[in-house]
Amino acid sequence: MKEEGKTIAVIGSGFNHIYPEENINLVKEIIKNGGAIISEYPPNTEANLANFPIRNRIIAGISECTIVVEAKFRSGSSATARHCSMQGKKVYCVPGRIEDKTGRGTNNLIRKGAHILTDINEILIELGEETQAKEKIKTEAIGKCVGAKSVRNTKEEYLISPKENKKQIQCEEERKNTKKKKIKVQKEYREIYELLSKTPINVDEIARTLSINIAEVNIKLTMMEIEGLVETLPGNIIKKQE
Repeated sequence: MKEEGKTIAVIGSGFNHIYPEENINLVKEIIKNGGAIISEYPPNTEANLANFPIRNRIIAGISECTIVVEAKFRSGSSATARHCSMQGKKVYCVPGRIEDKTGRGTNNLIRKGAHILTDINEILIELGEETQAKEKIKTEAIGKCVGAKSVRNTKEEYLISPKENKKQIQCEEERKNTKKKKIKVQKEYREIYELLSKTPINVDEIARTLSINIAEVNIKLTMMEIEGLVETLPGNIIKKQE
């Protein structure tokens, strides 16, 4: 709401019984800012803890993708993520520290194939704001590469000095050369990586083809995704990162 976005809240009770009561002002603020409150229960239905896990399927249903920032091993957030996966939608998780209780759920979801979220631009691209996200990345890259100011002339155009232009060209060449370098794959990941070099395949098929336990495959794929070697597509299809 602070960013002037529209908030949709799905509640596990009727409209006349907001739970907890201190959220009543929050509900009013959501509506005031053009958001919505959704409930599948009659207005006078009182709050029941059993209703909250059930309503999570609606949260997943109205969302284009799900982002889990923190979650215990068994939590409502994890349940929402499962509903999202069942509906063929992407689940993004912010990885947590292994000793934190609120990080166990997100790390477990990542182990099961959820996408690791490290940059908000990934979500902008997912939601169709690809141009805005790419433009931001491009601007940041040029800023780091050139490290110089542009000067605006009377025709409202930007001028870059020959020296700055040379730096930019060198930076672009370095970027291209880096992409051409052979990707180093650790020994324990080579079998999977070579298999994915042929065609994207399902996690279960990887386990069957290589005769590896599915749990071990998931762990290796998680580490490979962290290192930027692979990416997960809907349906637990794994492909080699280009």
